[in-house]
Amino acid sequence: MSEFNKVNHLLFLGLCLVFLFGVPWARAQEGLLDGRVFVGESREIHVGAPKKEEIKFLNGELDAIVWRGQEFKAGAYIAAYEKDAIVFEAETISPKQGTIKWRGIVRGDAIEANYQWRKKGWLSDTVRDYSFKGSQKK
Repeated sequence: MSEFNKVNHLLFLGLCLVFLFGVPWARAQEGLLDGRVFVGESREIHVGAPKKEEIKFLNGELDAIVWRGQEFKAGAYIAAYEKDAIVFEAETISPKQGTIKWRGIVRGDAIEANYQWRKKGWLSDTVRDYSFKGSQKK
C-alpha cells in the first residue's frame, strides 16, 4: 500500500471517529424544551445569597427573566436526549453587558444549570460563574 493511501485511510478513520464520538449535538432536536418554564434560585458560585430566577424555553430560545434587567435578550438553545435526561446549551447576549453561556440538564420537572457571564471591559474583562436549580412551573 502506498504512503498516500495509508494517509487517506488514517484521515478517513479519524473523521469517522470524530463524527461518531466528537459531535454529541448531532442528535439535537429543535425546540425540545419549548413551552417549559422553570422557577428556582440562581447564585454566583461561592458568592452571596441566591436570587429567584425564572427561565423560559420558547421558539427555540432560552429566556432568563432576571437577566432582562441587564438587557440580555433570549438566545438560541440546542438540546438533546441523554439517557433519562435532556441536556442543553444556550447563549444569551446583551449589547452592553456581554454574553452568558448556559449548560444544563433537565430531569423530569427538575433543572440544573451552570452558566458563565463574560463582559469585555476597557481595562479588564469580567468573568463570573453561576448556578441555577429549579423546577418546572405549574
